[in-house]
Formats: sequence, structure tokens, C-alpha cells
Amino acid sequence: MSSSWYTVPRGWVVSLTLASSLACLPSTLLGADDTRADRLVPLARLVQDPTPRVRLEALRALAKIPSAQAAEIALTVLNQPMDPTLDYALWLTINDLAEPWIAALESGAWSPTGREKQLEFALKAIKPDQASRVLAKALAKQPLTREGQGPWIELIGSAGTPAELRPLLDQTLKGGFDDAATARALRALGEASRLRRVQPGGALTEIGTLFSHNAPAVQVEALKLAAQWKQLGSHFPKLGQLAANAETPAAVRTEAFNTLRAIGGAGALESLTTLAGPANSPTIRLQAVGSLAALDLGRAVPVVVELARSLKDETAAQDLWRSVLPVKGAGKAIAGALPASGLDPAVARAGMRVAREGGRSDLDLVAALAKGAGLATDAQAFNTQLIKELAAKAGTAGDPNRGEAVYRRNELACTSCHAIGGAGGKVGPDLTSIGASAPADYLVESLILPNAKIKEGYSSVEITTKDGSEYIGTLARESQQEVVLRNAAGAEQAIAKNDIAKREQGVNSLMPSGLLESLNERDQLDLFAFLSRLGKPGDFDASKGGVARRWYFANLVHTDVQNGNGDWAWKKPLTDPRWKALYGRVNGQLTRQMMEEAARAEFWTGKLAVYAVTEINVTQAGPVHFQLECAPGPEVWVDGKKVGAVGASTADLSAGRHRVVLQIPPQHVPDALRLTSPDAAFVLN
Repeated sequence: MSSSWYTVPRGWVVSLTLASSLACLPSTLLGADDTRADRLVPLARLVQDPTPRVRLEALRALAKIPSAQAAEIALTVLNQPMDPTLDYALWLTINDLAEPWIAALESGAWSPTGREKQLEFALKAIKPDQASRVLAKALAKQPLTREGQGPWIELIGSAGTPAELRPLLDQTLKGGFDDAATARALRALGEASRLRRVQPGGALTEIGTLFSHNAPAVQVEALKLAAQWKQLGSHFPKLGQLAANAETPAAVRTEAFNTLRAIGGAGALESLTTLAGPANSPTIRLQAVGSLAALDLGRAVPVVVELARSLKDETAAQDLWRSVLPVKGAGKAIAGALPASGLDPAVARAGMRVAREGGRSDLDLVAALAKGAGLATDAQAFNTQLIKELAAKAGTAGDPNRGEAVYRRNELACTSCHAIGGAGGKVGPDLTSIGASAPADYLVESLILPNAKIKEGYSSVEITTKDGSEYIGTLARESQQEVVLRNAAGAEQAIAKNDIAKREQGVNSLMPSGLLESLNERDQLDLFAFLSRLGKPGDFDASKGGVARRWYFANLVHTDVQNGNGDWAWKKPLTDPRWKALYGRVNGQLTRQMMEEAARAEFWTGKLAVYAVTEINVTQAGPVHFQLECAPGPEVWVDGKKVGAVGASTADLSAGRHRVVLQIPPQHVPDALRLTSPDAAFVLN
């Protein structure tokens, strides 16, 4: 922890002294009935102090006053920003005050309504037998409803013992919850197992009965839970059926493969070997081989090589490499089995990029892929002088408008890792003002030699788990129970600390070297020119808000109306695969080419409208003004109600999040489109 945390402004020394003194003030100086009250009044103020050190001292002072009121005041510190030291101080304090707090909770003197966050923290802090007692009495008074109302499902998962987890599992298996609450219950049971190593008492194999549930969200959580418990009995064959069925929802199929990998054993190996065979579709084979590699690398390598030789699509090839290379030793094993020639250059380039992304450095594999596809391992050797020459040439010959199009190419995945104006990935540094704050030669060097200078806070973290899996990414967040990494694809990976065998600070950048190998010189110069302009006044200044930058596109088709689903655009979650995500240009503009690509459909599809969706947050209820800049045709709808068209429009909205839908005639997609609002914050991620 930074020593600056302990630095206390002079004006707060008195507060620190007061907090410390109150803890030790002898009761003989006060009336016996007034001791606690006289201490608690100033401590209630100090525990909300803006200085963390003062809050810390107040917490430890409260721990010496054994009363429910002291515990109640201590828990209010959660209303302020927390850090690991304050977390620990509150944990100690609530442990010291556990019995009076429990008595107040049981008597009703302390109500959890509106204090769910405080209740969760306290139940995690106190001893397991105390938490079990609290949960048992609470649930006896108010059993879990079918809708799972209240915080109790999650609290059972975070603090319950096997005695509380069992009834939760039984109610789930018996259909005692609706679909949403069932998924929550399964998730809570999974977190108890993953983070605390606590499982319900009794038999667990019946979790497999939920693999056939009609709600995909329930299937996903049931499969995750089965992977934790590793007890399926007669339900094991269902995993292979889910994985092999082309009609299985993609998220469910992915978890079926993950569960096969987690359970392991001869049955899982046999299923995965069959699923990775040539009789199955490429999609299923790609998923199967990653899980197979984790269980038996030797069996998987021939399949990987066969797929590498047969694939032609770069995106599919990238999926292949990303599925197998996290397995320890996979890069070297595959390198030794690759053919000396005949690899498709696109497949090889995808492998070379993945082999060097995320701080990984599988040089043997890079060399083997380059040789097999007739590529150079490095496009050219760059030195300081050449970097300066490229930077100067980009300034005179580079086109930043074309460079922005290069930046947004899917194969470069720039938007997956970096954000501009808050829209984009969080793996690498935000690029909103990079052109205004960094010299051009620094930008060129960062792209060509990403490991030369790594921005502080963006070094990779390398974690090896006890089962031999390797995870590389930047640290997204960390708690006492788990580490969450953000990998090079922008996905978050949660790793329970009790599963970690080794954790190291990486020495390489998450951005892969050789990223520009697929670009010709003109594309490279245009890209350099674009980055150099970011943050400077004009069309490449994304520092100002009030403009929509994150969009989702889909089509309204005849069958939607025929099936009574004409309003699905206002109901479907934006995570639904029907939506195609799209980032606008730096100035917030969407071009016709971008929109038509995002709304592309098969020629026989009867499109009635193109939907472009974004979301806003409104902090205060009232009128919200919109300005839609484009040619006539599109209409503006908010929460299912039409509010206007091109130009200015206004909607009276409540505080909170709202969905804004632009309904665009499919035959009249405008050449450019831009939506702004001075009264709302557009959701960027």
C-alpha cells in the first residue's frame, strides 16, 4: 500500500487523537449510563470522515464499546470508499461486536432493509457458526419466496454453511424458484464452492437434472456448478449430448465443454476426443480441442495441427490458438508437430499474434508458424532512427481518417483492448488524449516494439493454477477470495485464490509484438497519423461527452411481426446474440458502411427496419433533449415510445437507465448519423 494513505492533513490530527482517546476513556469520568452514548456520538461522525486514517481509528475505537449501536455505526463506514486496510479494520470490529449485533438483528432492533450491503459484510465477517445461526433464524421467520425476494439467496451463498446450502439446493431442484431465482440460487451455490470450498450436505449428483432445463441461463449455471462439484453420476452423458448438439445455445455448449474439462477422467477424454474428430462441425471441434488439450495435450496436438492446416478463416484460427495456448507446454508441443510448409498465411498470422499477445512469448511456435506459411518471423528490424523516420513520414503522408478505419479492423482488435472517449476495451491504456500527450515516435515505438516501454499499471500478471492452467492478463480487481484478470481479448477471468499455484508479475506487454505485420506501409502510416491526432482539437477530440459512441444493431424482419414479437428491440437484453455491437467514430459519427455492415442479413431476409440501439443514464427526472444529425428517415424512440425524428426531440424521463432506439428504413440508411444529448450520459460499455 502506498505510504500516502497514512499521510494525515494537519487539520485532522485532532480527529485522530479524539478517536483514539474515546476508545480508552475510562467510565469513571462519565456517568455509567452515559459512557456509551457520549463515546458513540463523536465516533458516528468520525467514522464518516473523508480521511481514511480517521475512519480506521474510529472503527477500532468502536470495537471497544460492546453494544449493538457501536456495530451499527461501524457498518456505516461502508457508505464511504473502502480499501483493503479499512476492510480488515471493519472485519475485526464486527467480529468484536458480533454478539450484540446478532442480538439486535434477531430482536428487530437492527433491520437489514436497505442495509443489504452491510448485512452481507457482517455475515461474512462473523464466525461460521454465528452466521449459520443468523441465517437459520431469518429463514425460519421468512422462507425464500418463489421469486427469491430479498438478499437471502446471495447471503446463503456468501456466508451459509452446508446446513443452509442444502435447503437452497433442494428448493432449486424441486422447482421452487422461477427461472431468474433458480439461476441466482445456482450461482450462489457455485460461489460458495468456488470461493469458500463449502458445499451442501448430502448427495449432489441430481444437479444434472437441470442440464435439460428450458431456460439457457439455468443450464449455464447448473453446468458451472457441476464443474465445481464434479459429481454427476448417471447424468454425465448429457454433457456430451449438449456439446455435440448444433441446436444447443452457444453459452450452454461452451459451459458443457468447460464442465467436461473440469470433471476429467476417462469418460471426459473419450467424449472430447470424439467431439474433436472430423465428423463434427468446425465450431464444435474448435471448442472440443481446447478442453482436450487441457486434459491430454498429446491427444490434442494432432487435432490442432489438422485444424491449422484445414482452416482458412483468420477469426476461427484465432479462436483455435486462444483455446489451446493457455495450456502449459502447448506452444512448444504444437511447434514440433507443425508441417514445414502448406499453412495458410492468415492462420499462421493469427497464431503468431496469439503466441505473442498477453505477455506470452512462445517463440518456438512463432518461428514454426512463420516457416510453415512462408512468412518472416519479424517484418523488419526496427531501430531508433527508423522509428523516427516512420513517425515523421506519418505526419506528412499519413491520413488520419483512413487510419481510424484501420484502427477499427476486427483482425487488429484495437477496440477490444483500448477505449477512446470511454468507449472500448479496458485491457490497455485509454487512448482519448494519447496524440496530444505523447510524441509521434513514442506511438510508433509502442506499436512496433510494445515491450520496449510498458505504461505503468499495464504490465501483465501471470497466474498458474493447481490444475496446470495458465492465465495472463492485466489485474482488473482483487478481493480476499479471488483475482480477476482481464485478458488480451478483453474478457474477465475470475480465479479463486485457493486455486492459485503460482503468481508472477509479467515482463511483457499484453499487446502482441508483430501486430502490424499484416499491414502494408500505407496502412501503418495512416494508423500512426490517426493515433497522433487523438485528443487534439477537431474531429479526433473525444474528450467531450454527450454523444453516443456505443451502439447495437439488428433488423426487424417479417417473422418478428408474424410471431407477435414486433417490440422485441425494447425487450431483448443487449447481450443477446441477435445484436451486433458497434463503436462509432471518434466524433461519434456512424458511417453508412459501418451501419450496413452491422445490419447485414441474408438476401432472402425480409427486413422491415434497421434498429440502432444505445443506452443513456439520467441522473434527475425531467426533459431530456436529443439531437439526431442525419438525412431524413430515421426515428427516435425511447423505452418503446416514439419521441421524434431527425433534428431536435425531447422526452420526459425518470431518473435511471433508458434504451434509445433509432428505427431506420432499410432502403434509406443515411450516409452518416450522429446522436447527441446535453442532458444524459450515454452508456459506453
